[in-house]
Amino acid sequence: MIPRKRKGMIIKNTNKKPLTVKLKHREIGLPPGGTAPITSDEVMENSMRDLLQVRQLAIVRPLTEQENKEVQSQFAAKKNAKGH
Repeated sequence: MIPRKRKGMIIKNTNKKPLTVKLKHREIGLPPGGTAPITSDEVMENSMRDLLQVRQLAIVRPLTEQENKEVQSQFAAKKNAKGH
Protein backbone atom coordinates (compact mmCIF):
# COMPACT_ATOMS: atom_id res chain seq x y z
CA MET A 1 0.00 0.00 0.00
CA ILE A 2 1.28 3.48 -0.89
CA PRO A 3 1.43 5.83 2.10
CA ARG A 4 -0.92 8.81 1.82
CA LYS A 5 0.64 12.22 1.51
CA ARG A 6 -1.22 14.64 3.74
CA LYS A 7 -2.11 18.06 2.37
CA GLY A 8 -3.32 21.21 3.97
CA MET A 9 -6.85 22.50 3.56
CA ILE A 10 -8.79 25.66 2.91
CA ILE A 11 -11.15 26.21 5.84
CA LYS A 12 -14.18 28.50 6.04
CA ASN A 13 -15.91 30.23 8.97
CA THR A 14 -19.53 29.08 8.77
CA ASN A 15 -20.67 31.37 11.62
CA LYS A 16 -22.41 34.71 11.30
CA LYS A 17 -19.82 36.15 13.69
CA PRO A 18 -16.02 36.46 13.40
CA LEU A 19 -14.10 33.46 14.70
CA THR A 20 -10.57 33.15 16.06
CA VAL A 21 -8.98 29.73 15.66
CA LYS A 22 -6.22 29.18 18.23
CA LEU A 23 -3.66 26.69 17.01
CA LYS A 24 -0.39 25.50 18.50
CA HIS A 25 1.81 27.91 16.52
CA ARG A 26 -0.59 30.66 15.43
CA GLU A 27 -4.04 32.18 15.61
CA ILE A 28 -6.25 32.64 12.57
CA GLY A 29 -8.91 35.34 12.57
CA LEU A 30 -11.78 34.67 10.18
CA PRO A 31 -14.67 37.01 9.40
CA PRO A 32 -18.10 35.44 8.72
CA GLY A 33 -17.72 33.37 5.55
CA GLY A 34 -13.96 34.03 5.50
CA THR A 35 -11.49 31.41 4.35
CA ALA A 36 -7.87 30.58 5.21
CA PRO A 37 -5.31 27.93 4.26
CA ILE A 38 -3.99 25.64 6.99
CA THR A 39 -1.14 23.14 6.98
CA SER A 40 -1.57 19.38 7.13
CA ASP A 41 -0.26 19.41 10.71
CA GLU A 42 -2.80 22.07 11.73
CA VAL A 43 -5.64 19.96 10.27
CA MET A 44 -4.82 17.32 12.88
CA GLU A 45 -4.81 19.66 15.91
CA ASN A 46 -7.56 19.04 18.46
CA SER A 47 -8.79 22.64 18.41
CA MET A 48 -9.25 22.46 14.64
CA ARG A 49 -10.97 19.08 14.78
CA ASP A 50 -13.33 20.31 17.51
CA LEU A 51 -14.42 23.34 15.44
CA LEU A 52 -14.90 21.16 12.36
CA GLN A 53 -16.95 18.64 14.33
CA VAL A 54 -19.41 21.26 15.64
CA ARG A 55 -19.51 22.80 12.15
CA GLN A 56 -18.20 26.22 13.15
CA LEU A 57 -15.59 25.62 10.46
CA ALA A 58 -15.97 23.78 7.18
CA ILE A 59 -13.36 22.33 4.86
CA VAL A 60 -13.72 24.02 1.49
CA ARG A 61 -11.18 21.86 -0.35
CA PRO A 62 -7.70 20.39 -0.09
CA LEU A 63 -4.81 22.62 -1.09
CA THR A 64 -3.27 22.12 -4.52
CA GLU A 65 0.37 21.02 -4.59
CA GLN A 66 1.48 24.61 -5.30
CA GLU A 67 -0.71 26.09 -2.55
CA ASN A 68 0.53 23.45 -0.13
CA LYS A 69 4.17 24.36 -0.85
CA GLU A 70 3.39 28.07 -0.39
CA VAL A 71 1.58 27.54 2.92
CA GLN A 72 4.35 25.28 4.22
CA SER A 73 7.03 27.86 3.33
CA GLN A 74 5.02 30.76 4.85
CA PHE A 75 4.40 28.74 7.99
CA ALA A 76 8.09 27.82 8.27
CA ALA A 77 9.13 31.47 7.77
CA LYS A 78 6.74 32.72 10.47
CA LYS A 79 7.80 29.93 12.83
CA ASN A 80 11.50 30.79 12.31
CA ALA A 81 10.86 34.53 12.76
CA LYS A 82 9.35 33.84 16.19
CA GLY A 83 12.36 31.75 17.14
CA HIS A 84 10.52 28.47 17.46
